[in-house]
Amino acid sequence: MPSRPWKIYAYGLVVYAAVAGAFELPARAQTGSFEGKTIVRISYDPAHQPLDPRDLARVQLLHTGSALRSEDVAATLDRMFATGRYEDIQVDAEAAGAGVVLRFITRNAWFVGQVSARGKISNPPNTGQIQNAVQLDLGAPFRPEVLPGAEKAVRDLFTNNGLYEADVRLDTIRDIEHQQVNVEIIVNAGKRAKYETPVVHGETILSDETILKSTGWRIRFIHYWRHVTQTLTRSGIDRVARKYQKEDRLTAAVKLTSLDYDPETVRAQPTLNIEAGPKIVLRAVNAKVSKGRLKKYVPIYEEGAVDQSLLVEGARNLRDYFQSKGYPDVDVTFREMPPQKDQQTIEYLISRGPRRKLVAVRIEGNRYFDRSTIRDRMFLEPSSLALHWGRYSDAFRRRDEQAITDLYRANGFRDVAVSSRVVAGYRGKPNQIAVTFVISEGPQWLVARLKISGATYFKPAVLNAVVASGQGEPYSDVSIGLDRNQILNLYSSNGFPRASFEARATPASEPHQVELNYTIVEGNQEFVRDVLVSGLKVTRPEMVNRNLPIEAGQPLSSPAIQEAQRNLYDLGIFAEIDSAVQNSDGDDRYKYVLYNFDEAHRYTLNVGLGAEIAQLGATTSDLAAPTGGTGFTPRLTVDLNRLNVWGLGHTVSFQGRVSTLEQRAAVSYIDPRLFNDPNRTVTFSVLYDNARDIRTFASHREEGSVQLSQKFTRATTALFRFAYRRVTTSDVVIPALLVPTFLQPVHIGIVSTSLIQDRRDNALDPHRGMYNTLDVALATSALGSQRNFGKILGRNATYYPLTKNVVFARQLTVGAIIPYNTPAGLTAADAVPLPERFFGGGDISLRSFPENQAGPRDTGSPVGPGGMETEPTGFPLGGNAVLINNFELRFPLFGNNIGGVLFHDAGNIYRSFDDISFRFHQKNSQDFNYMTQAVGFGIRYKTPVGPLRIDLAYSINPPRFEGFSGTVQQLLACNPNLPPNQLPSQCTPVVQSISHFQYFISIGQTF
Repeated sequence: MPSRPWKIYAYGLVVYAAVAGAFELPARAQTGSFEGKTIVRISYDPAHQPLDPRDLARVQLLHTGSALRSEDVAATLDRMFATGRYEDIQVDAEAAGAGVVLRFITRNAWFVGQVSARGKISNPPNTGQIQNAVQLDLGAPFRPEVLPGAEKAVRDLFTNNGLYEADVRLDTIRDIEHQQVNVEIIVNAGKRAKYETPVVHGETILSDETILKSTGWRIRFIHYWRHVTQTLTRSGIDRVARKYQKEDRLTAAVKLTSLDYDPETVRAQPTLNIEAGPKIVLRAVNAKVSKGRLKKYVPIYEEGAVDQSLLVEGARNLRDYFQSKGYPDVDVTFREMPPQKDQQTIEYLISRGPRRKLVAVRIEGNRYFDRSTIRDRMFLEPSSLALHWGRYSDAFRRRDEQAITDLYRANGFRDVAVSSRVVAGYRGKPNQIAVTFVISEGPQWLVARLKISGATYFKPAVLNAVVASGQGEPYSDVSIGLDRNQILNLYSSNGFPRASFEARATPASEPHQVELNYTIVEGNQEFVRDVLVSGLKVTRPEMVNRNLPIEAGQPLSSPAIQEAQRNLYDLGIFAEIDSAVQNSDGDDRYKYVLYNFDEAHRYTLNVGLGAEIAQLGATTSDLAAPTGGTGFTPRLTVDLNRLNVWGLGHTVSFQGRVSTLEQRAAVSYIDPRLFNDPNRTVTFSVLYDNARDIRTFASHREEGSVQLSQKFTRATTALFRFAYRRVTTSDVVIPALLVPTFLQPVHIGIVSTSLIQDRRDNALDPHRGMYNTLDVALATSALGSQRNFGKILGRNATYYPLTKNVVFARQLTVGAIIPYNTPAGLTAADAVPLPERFFGGGDISLRSFPENQAGPRDTGSPVGPGGMETEPTGFPLGGNAVLINNFELRFPLFGNNIGGVLFHDAGNIYRSFDDISFRFHQKNSQDFNYMTQAVGFGIRYKTPVGPLRIDLAYSINPPRFEGFSGTVQQLLACNPNLPPNQLPSQCTPVVQSISHFQYFISIGQTF
């Protein structure tokens, strides 16, 4: 008869001392003790264990064929529990002949998986807010006892948003294979309540009607009560508080004590408790300070409270303000007057003292750093065009002392001392001051030797390559901190999340040198067991997997997990991505990496309204103004995007623009990662464009194109494009061009390449760097083109900081169009269709011209069967070559937000590349192949989307030309063969010219 099996139990994380004694129990039974017997077999129940087999083999100290020892059983249980993947383990020992069979009976732990919300959801709250309300973190241990509290949190979220009758239920779905519990929040939002007239208690001062209007809970005039939302409730309370602040009642307290719901009327009635408090009157005595400036510098308005610390901070801010305005000796104190008649007065007594200009900032004692290196870190600024009185305050001076100290200490000068003194009456002038910073550098401490111990995974050369505190380098806490971050990041990137770092410095035998010891405790290396993806509805899993560079078996790298998350965000198709490591605190070495996705809305619509006021170039039958005139054009833009097409991360977009000058519609299909390369994008586009922004003609373009964008480096991008378009010219106002060849639609098949190199520090407002572009295109009959020409256009812009705030910027633009295989009856220049030619002039090219007014003009030519000559109109024709050079000197003008620009533009649009000339003088009224010049002044005002730009240009040598004062029909009626005394008056050419003065208003720098 077989002996009775005995079981060893262990619960939780407790290791029982009685485990050893459990093995003594069989000794009192029939089989004797199991201790020391040979283990015949080890099994697990269930057979599929939560631990990775490699982890299970690592923690299991009991092996078949070895002797059973109680301490091995206890240690194995300890190690299994330490992995964090078990809730309960029991060991069943049973005799098998002369040996023993062990069976581990386990109950695994559970971890939070996907948390999702579904059902009838009424936003707000949205699904993201609902999921966040349960506070179940992805990958964290799952505790069933938290579910009631999580459900209550969701109900409270709905209640706060007026959904008092919402039905909420939490369902759990267990993923046994991966030990995950997915939580589904099932919602039926119900009907949202509306606000009811609030009940107001307390000393309100203001009327109930005024308070009600301030809340915004009822729409004015129509008296329609809005639906309750948490945001609207909170903003209503804030608006009431701001209303009291506008009444200068800064100590007013506004509290929502209840929001009572009536299910019969589906209304929620707020109850407000308000204590208005006295009016606070803030005054400046002995100095004029506007009320707005007092509110800016005395933070009681911002904080909505009055206390001693805020008043002291206000005095300090006012002192700094007056010192920055040239009053270095200003003294600011305050006093609180006793409240009288519902009013409390606070007076700031300001004794400004004499006004002095900061004319010099001197630095003494510096030997290690040059003056410019130190000045780059300082706030104090001497008087200049932009800062008439300079920039000085005691706070700035102390901050500069600290900045200099930090600079030296970061470079090994541990004993550096920095002081400053203000010199009044500098150079004998009582209204001038200077500030002198005196630096006592002291000795520089260096690292004599660096020893790194405890590292076994990396070779010493690898660690030495990432540290800054090598032998002979400056010794500083900053460098040690950088080394700590570099080393721990290196270990974290290679699967050592628990690596630790300790630094210890001891004096070396050499003076002012230290021996530096870094001790590293690596901990265990962890690996990716698998990558689990959840939350995808439309997106194809294979598309996500292609963009997840994390694979099973790799070291578990936190930086790589976060980098993958950023790359997935860059796809633009996910609203939120959560990433986590399951059981991150457990001792198992193979862990699941989790990604949970919340897909973004697939449709986005942007509608914009705008207008343009400028020297417009719309076509007209009136030939009297070939340079155009100031006009107004409204503009409507519509952008509609469909994201994540086919679940592949592709985008279909429609872009429309409608104005009196242009009607444009484009449909594009975009693959942002062709062949899964994040630096490669392909775009298929169809375009219709009807433009009337050139005075001479209107162009109609219907185009299909495909473009490949390849980013080689961070700064360098190439574009490869093929386009086939049908170009039509209409509304041509020059009779010389009314030849069927020009009016016929022209098909252009063109292939082009663009190379872009952008090394600017700021694309919106660059201060240093360069920007280069090169465009090369070929239109050829081999691609179905009816015109054959090559086109090249290059641009080089550079930016040089002359001082901290002054920038010299320059730009050179050169281009040429070279026709070949010219059709019969056309010259080489006329073979290029009008819309394909270069046009220039305006705020981003040549400011000596209005928009698109540079270059060749109509000077009259034969037309019609009889070869009759027409009168010149002076309208621009564009050209086949361009040469433009721009210089700008950019400098601060007023404060930090307003800058000035002095500029010089030179260049032109030329008939052909051979006609490019550097002449500055026009030979006659038919000569346009010379270099125009303009000088001017501009103002730049900084905005978040780039500087607002106003430029006033003076053209030194604008072109003269002969024009016509009538209509097209009148021009056609003119017959040059008639005697001059028989010609109508309008047939006499009129000499015209481009105005010397031009102005432009736009957003963004010129280049």
